[in-house]
Amino acid sequence: MILTDKKEVLKEIIEDADDKLMSLMIALANEYNYTEQEYTQDEIQEFYRIRDEMLEHPETSLTPEQAHESIRNKKR
Repeated sequence: MILTDKKEVLKEIIEDADDKLMSLMIALANEYNYTEQEYTQDEIQEFYRIRDEMLEHPETSLTPEQAHESIRNKKR
């Protein structure tokens, strides 16, 4: 199921939800959204490597518009 389908299903569930279910969903969303993200030193080094590579070869990078277009045109 793709993200847009999941969102539609969730909207339907929310529309029919009682107070208890809504409170549970809010608590779950808050718990999920507020966890701290920690990166290992290897992950940080990989981020910098990718960044440096993109800065050295900007012709291979996509603009935000190109990236959006590429994502929208992918076959599902």
